[in-house]
Amino acid sequence: MRIVTEKSSVCFIKDFFPPHILCGFTKRDIFKLTQFEDILRRIFSLKSLEFAYLIQTHSPEIVYINKQGLYKADGLFTSRSNLVLVVKTADCLPLYFSSSHTIGILHLGWRGALRGILDNVKGDLRDFKVCSGVGLRSCCYQVGEEFLGFDKFRKFLVRKGERLYFSPVEFVQKELERKGFIFENFLDLEICSFCNREFYSWRREKTTRRTFSFIFKYDLI
Repeated sequence: MRIVTEKSSVCFIKDFFPPHILCGFTKRDIFKLTQFEDILRRIFSLKSLEFAYLIQTHSPEIVYINKQGLYKADGLFTSRSNLVLVVKTADCLPLYFSSSHTIGILHLGWRGALRGILDNVKGDLRDFKVCSGVGLRSCCYQVGEEFLGFDKFRKFLVRKGERLYFSPVEFVQKELERKGFIFENFLDLEICSFCNREFYSWRREKTTRRTFSFIFKYDLI
């Protein structure tokens, strides 16, 4: 695990993406977007930070943007600096992307995964590094027997007694590799939202509060 910095209940992922790419996630102390924005601006002494958010619908939609706003999709990508891309989760898997020109973040639930959201990432995946953040892992991602009917998921199901579990991280790795992604460029933070009570989990507590996962290119201008 490469999380080495925590400031004001914001965790930063270090030593994986280039130094000018900053990404991380909030702990459960932070539950308001205004609170989150204020903390990031204070940490970096940057009043010019802008923020882009999603109306998340478990779709396969990804939008490529160059300005702040609220977008109806489940993925955001940009080449702009000082524009913070944010997803909100409480068990779904956030995925961070960085290439030589582009950064992005995805909200990956099983519906979006089944409908092909990973197929909608543009560019040569050999140029990307990808990190999976705080979300359900195969230890806790229990699913119904209907998942056996999804060809796309069948290889990533594990039976434990009478229960069936899904491995979203393994699914992501194999789907990306199928499109040319290099396995060594993948990092799994191995933080399960259900196991770890420092983060929100809808399955554990039926909460309406969310973990905010974010990524941005940092320029001192």
